[in-house]
Amino acid sequence: MTSVNYSRESFSTMRRGLGVGLILLAVLSFAGAAFGASPKELDWDDLVPPDWDPNSVFDQYTADEFASMPDEEYIRLREKAQALLDAAPTVDSLDGELVKIPGFMLPLDFSSTEIKEFLLVPYFGACIHTPPPPANQIIHGVLDSQFFTNELFEPVWISGKLRILRATSTLGESGFQQTLDIETGYAMDVELVEPYVYSE
Repeated sequence: MTSVNYSRESFSTMRRGLGVGLILLAVLSFAGAAFGASPKELDWDDLVPPDWDPNSVFDQYTADEFASMPDEEYIRLREKAQALLDAAPTVDSLDGELVKIPGFMLPLDFSSTEIKEFLLVPYFGACIHTPPPPANQIIHGVLDSQFFTNELFEPVWISGKLRILRATSTLGESGFQQTLDIETGYAMDVELVEPYVYSE
């Protein structure tokens, strides 16, 4: 994976953002309307095995110990934590399921307003302002037909067949400041992309 010098503040922000994103989208995912053949509606918690703890690397440290950690030890801890996130386990029973899930699209193949290939992430700013989420919190989406959008950073629903497929995607050719190699644990042959409509 490309080495990126994130600060302690950005890594801590990623951990908080992951928790907030999981909770928010878990609530939002129950608000959508049914689609065609009724794909199974998922929230991001459904993609995580119940016995997996992404914060296990940090549990032995207090907030004060983490803040005062020598730089060398912090770098080793950060690398260990990112390796754990990159190898995050998936839920085998979801392989081949027709599903629907909300999130934010990060284009991998993007021309003007047309998207053909993307990463779906659970919260705004993931992979751009913070280290990448766990591999089991990113879906590599490939569209059967082109999707056009003028609102790149608006949330969407995607529907299609979910597959367990580990891959590395390079993010950064669409105007992002840094180029990153992103590890993903899931892929989807996307049949439908719909705007997410906030309910009052």
